[in-house]
Amino acid sequence: MTRKLLLFCVDQDRLREIRRLAQRMDIEVVRIERPGYWQKLGYLAKMTGFTEESRVYMGAEFPEEMMLMVGFGSRDLDWFLAAWKETGLPPVRLKAMATQTNLQWSPVALFQELFEEDRQMRFGS
Repeated sequence: MTRKLLLFCVDQDRLREIRRLAQRMDIEVVRIERPGYWQKLGYLAKMTGFTEESRVYMGAEFPEEMMLMVGFGSRDLDWFLAAWKETGLPPVRLKAMATQTNLQWSPVALFQELFEEDRQMRFGS
């Protein structure tokens, strides 16, 4: 499976920097635009078995960046995160690896889950 980064709420300058890193590592970068935020993540990653949802997201943009890593094994993840750190790029706080479960979710659902997990880790229950 091709490794992909699905990026949400990332500005053009940062996107360019991330693409530069990903290109060296043979990772495809896909910036997901706000109207697609109701689609299933599996569909946005162009995986088989997922179809387009008819609704279009009309809500507000996410308040911060989010990244989903698709097709990464544990070694790939370690390698990628180490390379990211070496570049000096600020980290994306809300990030996850794709799973069979979260590929069924929309970006909105993943954002809510990651935002809540991050809040609990930083501030406690």
